[in-house]
Amino acid sequence: MQRNLLSGAGLILAAILFVALNVLAERWLAGARIDLTQARLYTLSQGTRNVLNAIPEPITLKLYFSKKVANDLPQVMGYAQRVREMLQEFRRLSNGRLRLVEIDPEPFTEAEDEAVRAGLQGVPLGAGDQLYFGLVGTNMLDDQQVVGFFQQEKEQFLEYDLARLVHVLSDPKKPVVGLITGHQMNAEVSPMMQVGGGNPPWPIVTQIRGAFDLKFIDPGSAELPAGVDVLLIVHPPALSPRLQYAIDQYVLGGGKALVYVDPFSEVAMAFGQQRGAMGMGGARGQTESDLPELLKAWGVKLEANRIVGDWQAAQEVNAGGPGPGGMKILRYLPWLELGPNNINRDDVVTANIGNINAATAGSLVRLEGAATEVVPLLTTGSQAALFDADLVRFAPNPERLIRDFKATGVSYVLAARLRGKVKSAFPDGPPKAEEKAAPAAAPPPTEAGKDGQPRPADKPHLAESANPINIIVVADSDLLFEQFWARTQELFGQRMIVPTAANADMLINALDNLAGSNDLISLRSRGKSTRPFLVVDGLRREAEQRFQEQERELNGKLESLQKRLQELQGRASAGGGALLSAQQAQEIAKAREEILRTRKELRDVQHNLNRDIETLETRLRAANLAAIPLLVALFAIGLAGYRQLRRRRHFETARA
Repeated sequence: MQRNLLSGAGLILAAILFVALNVLAERWLAGARIDLTQARLYTLSQGTRNVLNAIPEPITLKLYFSKKVANDLPQVMGYAQRVREMLQEFRRLSNGRLRLVEIDPEPFTEAEDEAVRAGLQGVPLGAGDQLYFGLVGTNMLDDQQVVGFFQQEKEQFLEYDLARLVHVLSDPKKPVVGLITGHQMNAEVSPMMQVGGGNPPWPIVTQIRGAFDLKFIDPGSAELPAGVDVLLIVHPPALSPRLQYAIDQYVLGGGKALVYVDPFSEVAMAFGQQRGAMGMGGARGQTESDLPELLKAWGVKLEANRIVGDWQAAQEVNAGGPGPGGMKILRYLPWLELGPNNINRDDVVTANIGNINAATAGSLVRLEGAATEVVPLLTTGSQAALFDADLVRFAPNPERLIRDFKATGVSYVLAARLRGKVKSAFPDGPPKAEEKAAPAAAPPPTEAGKDGQPRPADKPHLAESANPINIIVVADSDLLFEQFWARTQELFGQRMIVPTAANADMLINALDNLAGSNDLISLRSRGKSTRPFLVVDGLRREAEQRFQEQERELNGKLESLQKRLQELQGRASAGGGALLSAQQAQEIAKAREEILRTRKELRDVQHNLNRDIETLETRLRAANLAAIPLLVALFAIGLAGYRQLRRRRHFETARA
């Protein structure tokens, strides 16, 4: 009786303790999390935490998700939960400065109208429904940032996209881009069109001005202006040592740079020839550009006077056939169309861009012993080689290039991100100022600026970078000229630019990434929440390879069989013999048997493929179903054995 009473009291006490623990956990451990995923998917990076801690004023995030419409789409529902959880984590770490509102924009409601006005993209589904899955962020100044639709293909960049949105709303002013260039990008005669007169700025300049405060910097100046967030250098002319030193110190001091150098610029060549034809002097422009000392300090070099040719990525051109108007389509090896296999999908700058067109691009090589990490962004395939730039400088011959082409099996780097700590390209300090031919009035003594900060000339020499640098270098500048990435159209008197390649997208992405804070730049692509079955995928690839080999054999047999039958039919029509017709019938019968046998083999391979995968999936399913019950059973058996052992020892002690 007493034992039953104690057992009942124990059960009541256990129930009370269970409820109390749940209440305390809900109260004190609501934000506690344990992330056991391999890629730490549910743990925000330190860079994101810094962005959230730096929010100066409240920001409102409105998550629009058509929950009712997506009920029958488990994949969308799963990703929506992933986005929701990350936004909730953002809110939790923002010290109350992020306000999250979830809205279900049902059809024909004010919420749907708000989503459309904000620029969210509705995806049409069956029965006329629209699926909305986007985000609208606003700050106290009514600045707005929008994610039109959360694409699951971009899941690895979800944290970066959300952190960037918050960062832009926290600091909405346009970043300042300082441009140094040897090209006539602002307003000049069009170098690739034999038409005189003035010309508007390059379309790429218009694209930059749409997102940034663009300031042109005179290549002949000795210093960089203050307030530049990103330095853009495109096909630089011969810069003075003083300006190179200023660039060196800017980068060492934490400045970001996007550099386009070129072993041979077709645009500069055409522009120089046109100026000469117009009697403007300078018949030949500066066709090559490099910053050898700076690049060396940053850990790479540009292969001088060498251009890249790639058989797989080469564009087709009309090399001209015999006679007037003749056509001869050939691959022009130096003009490249870089596709998915040539573009780094793990870097935020190039992750979601389309094809890139490049023209007579160069090769970037990491120097031995370099301290920087060189992350390729654009590369050739293995069917590539280097040419002497002189082969295409004046009278390029596509046929000769093809004839002399020998692939090296090397994948060449056309664009790369450089990061790491580096030393100055000027170890002895600033270069001496150039002597003036006729000294002007003495300049006033150097003073500190009104804000108390020293002027550029007064800054102490930086021998090395305190923090890792972040630079992107591209070995081609022609790809920014409109001929290689866009088509110009006139519509109702307006000049319209229709992109044909993603060259401008890559530039804007790079500037946008570099203009962000160091915290944003530190964010890398993350893993995906959906993990592939690697063993299953391996089995499928192996079986598919066998299937393709069998299919190729079948096609070869069918082709040889058809040729044999054509021979027999030709003999039959020529000789007309009955014996030959019988042989033909026999050959046809054999061919049919061979076809049936080969098709059966193909079916067997496909069946074995499915059988292997189904067997593995069955084993995995059985293991998942049996694992927990088996562990519980083993625990129960072990507990029973332990109790029996204790009971036996108790009896033995009592007897003693």
